[in-house]
Amino acid sequence: MTLNLGRIVPFQKLSGVENMSLDQTLQESVDRQQIPTLRFYGWNVPTLSLGYFQPFLSRRTHSPSLLSACVRRATGGGAIMHHRELTYSLVLPQSIQMIGPRLDLYEKIHASLVRALYDCGVPVAPFRQSDQNQCGWDCDAFLCFRRRTAEDLILHGYKVLGSAQRKSRSSLLQHGSLLLDASEFAPELPGVNDLLNSRIQLNELIEAITQNFSDDLGIKWKESSFSSEEMTRANEIAVDRFASERWLCRR
Repeated sequence: MTLNLGRIVPFQKLSGVENMSLDQTLQESVDRQQIPTLRFYGWNVPTLSLGYFQPFLSRRTHSPSLLSACVRRATGGGAIMHHRELTYSLVLPQSIQMIGPRLDLYEKIHASLVRALYDCGVPVAPFRQSDQNQCGWDCDAFLCFRRRTAEDLILHGYKVLGSAQRKSRSSLLQHGSLLLDASEFAPELPGVNDLLNSRIQLNELIEAITQNFSDDLGIKWKESSFSSEEMTRANEIAVDRFASERWLCRR
């Protein structure tokens, strides 16, 4: 099997504005260079991210998160309280033949995540395969982790991982969040460590996900930091979009 060469950006904890700006920057880089790119990251302060289509004033319906930072994503879906979690961002160029339909790729990526989590002692299953009498779910809920779609990953009745996509002319970005521990800004949402008898090892999980993505997508990853040009572009995007009150309150 011939592997495509890809780049992997090591785990960092950054602000919501930085994380969203870097995701867009990486998608633009993949559009130009057609190199698959994987990034893992965390959040240096608790941050509520609104889905692209959510009204800004809807955050008033969830009082625990009102004191957190807030950013608007470029992807859809419900609001996410990013705090004690692992976030992944995967950008694939359209030139990769296996990219296929967006929903097929979504399912394929989540299947890789299921196996990686299982190898780390976390027996998740997609919602479509689980007992649908789940804990406190609502398809119209403000918080994404109170909603359910077929491929959301469920542990002991609770959603612990969900993802969203954004397509450009030449690439597809998919990013998603794995809840590790409950946050005081969204105490109704337990993470995997709250639901298990043991704590998941973050480095072990990142290695497992990376290997599964390599095996399932046919990509050999090489570690890569952000270039100076990418950092300059991310700062421009932050000013123009993700740090802008106009963007945050656009709906």
